Amino acid sequence: MDTTTLLWTLAATVFAGLQLFISKIVAHERRDAAFNGLMMYGISGLLAFGILIFHPWPHVWILAALFALADGAIHGLGNYIRIKSLNYIDSVIYFPINKVLGPLLVVIAGVVWFADSLTFTQCVGIFLSLTVPLLLLSAVEHHRQKNLPLGLVLLVQSTVLTSLSVLFGKQALLLNPDVLFVVGVAQLAGTAVSGSILIRQKGIQTMVSHIDRRDIILGLVAGGIGFISFFALLKAFSTGLVSLVYVIQAHYILIPIMLSVWWYGEHINMRKAAAVVISCLAILLLYE
Repeated sequence: MDTTTLLWTLAATVFAGLQLFISKIVAHERRDAAFNGLMMYGISGLLAFGILIFHPWPHVWILAALFALADGAIHGLGNYIRIKSLNYIDSVIYFPINKVLGPLLVVIAGVVWFADSLTFTQCVGIFLSLTVPLLLLSAVEHHRQKNLPLGLVLLVQSTVLTSLSVLFGKQALLLNPDVLFVVGVAQLAGTAVSGSILIRQKGIQTMVSHIDRRDIILGLVAGGIGFISFFALLKAFSTGLVSLVYVIQAHYILIPIMLSVWWYGEHINMRKAAAVVISCLAILLLYE
Protein backbone atom coordinates (compact mmCIF):
# COMPACT_ATOMS: atom_id res chain seq x y z
CA MET A 1 0.00 0.00 0.00
CA ASP A 2 1.42 3.38 -0.99
CA THR A 3 1.35 6.49 1.18
CA THR A 4 -1.41 8.22 -0.80
CA THR A 5 -3.74 5.25 -0.45
CA LEU A 6 -2.99 5.00 3.27
CA LEU A 7 -3.77 8.68 3.84
CA TRP A 8 -7.10 8.44 1.99
CA THR A 9 -7.90 5.26 3.94
CA LEU A 10 -7.12 6.91 7.27
CA ALA A 11 -9.23 9.92 6.28
CA ALA A 12 -12.15 7.60 5.46
CA THR A 13 -11.62 5.83 8.80
CA VAL A 14 -11.59 9.01 10.85
CA PHE A 15 -14.67 10.50 9.20
CA ALA A 16 -16.57 7.19 9.42
CA GLY A 17 -15.76 7.13 13.13
CA LEU A 18 -16.95 10.71 13.55
CA GLN A 19 -20.19 9.81 11.75
CA LEU A 20 -20.72 6.88 14.11
CA PHE A 21 -20.06 9.19 17.08
CA ILE A 22 -22.81 11.50 15.82
CA SER A 23 -25.13 8.48 15.91
CA LYS A 24 -24.02 7.87 19.50
CA ILE A 25 -24.85 11.49 20.40
CA VAL A 26 -28.30 11.07 18.83
CA ALA A 27 -28.87 7.90 20.86
CA HIS A 28 -27.45 9.42 24.07
CA GLU A 29 -29.76 12.42 23.80
CA ARG A 30 -32.70 10.12 22.91
CA ARG A 31 -33.28 11.83 19.58
CA ASP A 32 -34.92 10.30 16.51
CA ALA A 33 -32.36 8.11 14.77
CA ALA A 34 -34.64 7.74 11.73
CA PHE A 35 -34.77 11.51 11.19
CA ASN A 36 -31.00 11.74 11.61
CA GLY A 37 -30.56 8.98 9.03
CA LEU A 38 -32.93 10.73 6.65
CA MET A 39 -31.04 14.01 7.06
CA MET A 40 -27.71 12.26 6.59
CA TYR A 41 -28.75 10.63 3.34
CA GLY A 42 -30.61 13.75 2.23
CA ILE A 43 -27.56 15.99 2.57
CA SER A 44 -25.38 13.38 0.87
CA GLY A 45 -27.95 13.12 -1.92
CA LEU A 46 -28.01 16.87 -2.47
CA LEU A 47 -24.23 16.98 -2.64
CA ALA A 48 -24.28 14.05 -5.06
CA PHE A 49 -26.91 15.73 -7.22
CA GLY A 50 -24.78 18.86 -7.38
CA ILE A 51 -21.80 16.80 -8.47
CA LEU A 52 -23.73 15.08 -11.26
CA ILE A 53 -25.05 18.41 -12.56
CA PHE A 54 -21.78 20.37 -12.61
CA HIS A 55 -19.18 17.61 -12.94
CA PRO A 56 -18.33 16.61 -16.55
CA TRP A 57 -19.66 13.14 -17.33
CA PRO A 58 -17.09 10.59 -18.56
CA HIS A 59 -17.30 9.30 -22.13
CA VAL A 60 -17.81 5.69 -21.03
CA TRP A 61 -20.14 5.73 -18.07
CA ILE A 62 -23.17 3.41 -18.45
CA LEU A 63 -21.69 0.19 -17.04
CA ALA A 64 -19.81 2.04 -14.30
CA ALA A 65 -23.00 3.91 -13.41
CA LEU A 66 -24.90 0.62 -13.08
CA PHE A 67 -22.32 -0.73 -10.60
CA ALA A 68 -22.35 2.61 -8.74
CA LEU A 69 -26.16 2.51 -8.57
CA ALA A 70 -25.97 -1.03 -7.21
CA ASP A 71 -23.35 0.11 -4.71
CA GLY A 72 -25.52 2.90 -3.33
CA ALA A 73 -28.85 1.05 -3.46
CA ILE A 74 -27.52 -2.11 -1.78
CA HIS A 75 -25.71 -0.08 0.88
CA GLY A 76 -28.90 1.88 1.56
CA LEU A 77 -30.85 -1.37 1.99
CA GLY A 78 -28.10 -2.79 4.20
CA ASN A 79 -28.17 0.34 6.33
CA TYR A 80 -31.93 -0.03 6.83
CA ILE A 81 -31.53 -3.68 7.89
CA ARG A 82 -28.78 -2.57 10.28
CA ILE A 83 -31.22 -0.19 11.95
CA LYS A 84 -33.71 -3.06 12.25
CA SER A 85 -31.03 -5.30 13.74
CA LEU A 86 -30.14 -2.67 16.34
CA ASN A 87 -33.77 -2.76 17.49
CA TYR A 88 -33.13 -6.29 18.77
CA ILE A 89 -29.47 -6.34 19.79
CA ASP A 90 -27.16 -3.69 21.27
CA SER A 91 -24.54 -1.89 19.21
CA VAL A 92 -21.82 -3.38 21.45
CA ILE A 93 -22.73 -6.76 19.94
CA TYR A 94 -23.63 -5.61 16.43
CA PHE A 95 -20.54 -3.60 15.49
CA PRO A 96 -17.80 -5.98 16.72
CA ILE A 97 -19.36 -8.94 14.87
CA ASN A 98 -20.11 -6.75 11.83
CA LYS A 99 -16.51 -5.54 11.67
CA VAL A 100 -15.14 -9.07 11.79
CA LEU A 101 -17.52 -10.67 9.30
CA GLY A 102 -17.63 -7.73 6.84
CA PRO A 103 -13.86 -7.30 6.33
CA LEU A 104 -13.42 -11.08 6.19
CA LEU A 105 -15.96 -11.31 3.34
CA VAL A 106 -14.34 -8.40 1.50
CA VAL A 107 -10.84 -9.90 1.87
CA ILE A 108 -12.02 -13.22 0.44
CA ALA A 109 -13.88 -11.49 -2.39
CA GLY A 110 -10.92 -9.18 -3.03
CA VAL A 111 -8.63 -12.14 -3.56
CA VAL A 112 -11.16 -14.10 -5.67
CA TRP A 113 -12.83 -11.25 -7.61
CA PHE A 114 -10.07 -8.66 -7.96
CA ALA A 115 -7.05 -10.98 -7.60
CA ASP A 116 -5.65 -8.97 -4.68
CA SER A 117 -2.11 -10.16 -3.91
CA LEU A 118 -1.34 -10.13 -0.18
CA THR A 119 2.02 -10.60 1.49
CA PHE A 120 2.54 -12.68 4.63
CA THR A 121 2.99 -9.51 6.70
CA GLN A 122 -0.27 -8.09 5.39
CA CYS A 123 -2.06 -11.36 6.20
CA VAL A 124 -0.78 -11.07 9.77
CA GLY A 125 -2.06 -7.49 9.83
CA ILE A 126 -5.48 -8.65 8.60
CA PHE A 127 -5.59 -11.32 11.31
CA LEU A 128 -4.74 -8.76 14.00
CA SER A 129 -7.35 -6.38 12.58
CA LEU A 130 -10.04 -9.06 12.88
CA THR A 131 -9.17 -9.59 16.55
CA VAL A 132 -9.73 -5.93 17.43
CA PRO A 133 -13.57 -5.99 17.28
CA LEU A 134 -13.61 -9.26 19.26
CA LEU A 135 -11.86 -7.49 22.14
CA LEU A 136 -14.84 -5.13 22.29
CA LEU A 137 -17.36 -7.97 22.50
CA SER A 138 -18.55 -8.88 25.99
CA ALA A 139 -20.37 -12.10 26.90
CA VAL A 140 -22.34 -10.33 29.65
CA GLU A 141 -24.28 -8.41 27.00
CA HIS A 142 -26.23 -11.55 26.01
CA HIS A 143 -28.85 -11.09 28.75
CA ARG A 144 -29.71 -7.52 27.69
CA GLN A 145 -30.86 -8.35 24.17
CA LYS A 146 -34.52 -8.13 23.11
CA ASN A 147 -34.30 -10.89 20.47
CA LEU A 148 -30.76 -12.17 20.00
CA PRO A 149 -31.45 -14.80 17.25
CA LEU A 150 -33.42 -12.38 15.04
CA GLY A 151 -30.93 -9.59 15.67
CA LEU A 152 -28.05 -11.84 14.58
CA VAL A 153 -29.88 -12.92 11.41
CA LEU A 154 -30.45 -9.28 10.47
CA LEU A 155 -26.82 -8.52 11.36
CA VAL A 156 -25.58 -11.13 8.89
CA GLN A 157 -27.95 -9.88 6.19
CA SER A 158 -26.89 -6.24 6.58
CA THR A 159 -23.19 -7.19 6.70
CA VAL A 160 -23.39 -9.23 3.51
CA LEU A 161 -25.21 -6.42 1.71
CA THR A 162 -22.82 -3.65 2.79
CA SER A 163 -19.82 -5.85 1.93
CA LEU A 164 -21.30 -6.49 -1.52
CA SER A 165 -21.82 -2.76 -2.00
CA VAL A 166 -18.10 -2.22 -1.36
CA LEU A 167 -17.22 -4.68 -4.12
CA PHE A 168 -19.61 -3.01 -6.56
CA GLY A 169 -18.05 0.36 -5.76
CA LYS A 170 -14.57 -1.01 -6.49
CA GLN A 171 -15.79 -2.53 -9.76
CA ALA A 172 -17.34 0.79 -10.80
CA LEU A 173 -13.98 2.49 -10.26
CA LEU A 174 -12.19 -0.13 -12.35
CA LEU A 175 -14.62 0.56 -15.20
CA ASN A 176 -14.42 4.32 -14.73
CA PRO A 177 -11.75 5.86 -12.43
CA ASP A 178 -13.70 9.13 -12.11
CA VAL A 179 -14.23 9.06 -8.33
CA LEU A 180 -16.56 12.07 -8.18
CA PHE A 181 -18.87 10.52 -10.77
CA VAL A 182 -19.05 7.18 -8.92
CA VAL A 183 -19.58 8.96 -5.58
CA GLY A 184 -22.38 11.06 -7.03
CA VAL A 185 -24.28 8.16 -8.59
CA ALA A 186 -23.84 5.86 -5.57
CA GLN A 187 -24.87 8.48 -3.01
CA LEU A 188 -27.90 9.44 -5.04
CA ALA A 189 -29.01 5.79 -5.19
CA GLY A 190 -28.37 5.29 -1.47
CA THR A 191 -30.37 8.41 -0.67
CA ALA A 192 -33.31 7.27 -2.79
CA VAL A 193 -33.45 3.79 -1.24
CA SER A 194 -32.85 4.74 2.39
CA GLY A 195 -35.01 7.84 2.23
CA SER A 196 -37.97 6.03 0.70
CA ILE A 197 -37.76 3.18 3.23
CA LEU A 198 -37.49 5.50 6.23
CA ILE A 199 -40.36 7.70 5.06
CA ARG A 200 -42.53 4.67 4.35
CA GLN A 201 -41.78 3.07 7.71
CA LYS A 202 -41.92 6.17 9.92
CA GLY A 203 -43.91 8.68 7.91
CA ILE A 204 -42.51 12.12 7.28
CA GLN A 205 -44.98 13.80 9.66
CA THR A 206 -44.03 11.45 12.48
CA MET A 207 -40.34 12.18 12.05
CA VAL A 208 -40.63 15.97 11.80
CA SER A 209 -43.34 16.48 14.43
CA HIS A 210 -40.92 16.66 17.35
CA ILE A 211 -37.63 17.82 15.83
CA ASP A 212 -35.75 20.88 17.02
CA ARG A 213 -32.80 22.95 15.91
CA ARG A 214 -30.25 20.52 17.36
CA ASP A 215 -31.78 17.61 15.43
CA ILE A 216 -31.27 19.56 12.21
CA ILE A 217 -27.70 20.53 13.11
CA LEU A 218 -26.76 16.94 13.97
CA GLY A 219 -28.33 15.77 10.70
CA LEU A 220 -26.42 18.35 8.66
CA VAL A 221 -23.14 17.43 10.35
CA ALA A 222 -23.78 13.70 9.86
CA GLY A 223 -24.57 14.23 6.18
CA GLY A 224 -21.46 16.27 5.49
CA ILE A 225 -19.17 13.90 7.40
CA GLY A 226 -20.72 10.84 5.75
CA PHE A 227 -20.22 12.26 2.28
CA ILE A 228 -16.56 13.08 2.95
CA SER A 229 -15.99 9.62 4.44
CA PHE A 230 -17.46 7.89 1.38
CA PHE A 231 -15.47 10.08 -1.02
CA ALA A 232 -12.22 9.33 0.83
CA LEU A 233 -13.01 5.61 0.87
CA LEU A 234 -13.55 5.50 -2.90
CA LYS A 235 -10.37 7.54 -3.45
CA ALA A 236 -8.52 4.86 -1.50
CA PHE A 237 -10.24 2.10 -3.51
CA SER A 238 -9.19 3.82 -6.74
CA THR A 239 -5.48 3.43 -5.91
CA GLY A 240 -5.30 0.49 -3.49
CA LEU A 241 -6.41 -3.08 -2.87
CA VAL A 242 -10.02 -3.28 -1.70
CA SER A 243 -9.12 -5.99 0.83
CA LEU A 244 -6.48 -3.88 2.60
CA VAL A 245 -8.36 -0.58 2.42
CA TYR A 246 -11.58 -2.01 3.84
CA VAL A 247 -9.81 -3.87 6.64
CA ILE A 248 -8.10 -0.66 7.80
CA GLN A 249 -11.28 1.40 7.43
CA ALA A 250 -13.12 -1.07 9.69
CA HIS A 251 -11.02 0.23 12.59
CA TYR A 252 -13.28 3.30 12.70
CA ILE A 253 -15.34 1.61 15.43
CA LEU A 254 -12.54 2.56 17.85
CA ILE A 255 -12.94 6.29 17.23
CA PRO A 256 -16.34 6.75 18.94
CA ILE A 257 -15.00 4.68 21.85
CA MET A 258 -12.05 7.04 22.31
CA LEU A 259 -14.22 10.12 21.82
CA SER A 260 -16.75 8.82 24.36
CA VAL A 261 -13.99 8.53 26.96
CA TRP A 262 -13.19 12.20 26.41
CA TRP A 263 -16.70 13.56 25.72
CA TYR A 264 -18.83 11.54 28.14
CA GLY A 265 -16.17 10.43 30.59
CA GLU A 266 -16.84 6.76 29.84
CA HIS A 267 -14.61 4.17 31.47
CA ILE A 268 -11.76 2.66 29.45
CA ASN A 269 -10.72 -0.84 30.46
CA MET A 270 -7.78 -3.02 29.52
CA ARG A 271 -9.61 -4.64 26.61
CA LYS A 272 -10.38 -1.27 25.00
CA ALA A 273 -6.80 -0.10 25.51
CA ALA A 274 -5.48 -3.36 24.03
CA ALA A 275 -7.82 -2.94 21.04
CA VAL A 276 -6.33 0.50 20.30
CA VAL A 277 -2.74 -0.79 20.56
CA ILE A 278 -3.41 -3.85 18.37
CA SER A 279 -5.25 -1.64 15.87
CA CYS A 280 -2.23 0.62 15.46
CA LEU A 281 0.08 -2.39 15.08
CA ALA A 282 -2.21 -3.98 12.48
CA ILE A 283 -2.30 -0.78 10.38
CA LEU A 284 1.50 -0.61 10.43
CA LEU A 285 1.68 -4.20 9.16
CA LEU A 286 -0.90 -3.52 6.44
CA TYR A 287 1.06 -0.46 5.30
CA GLU A 288 3.87 -2.42 3.71
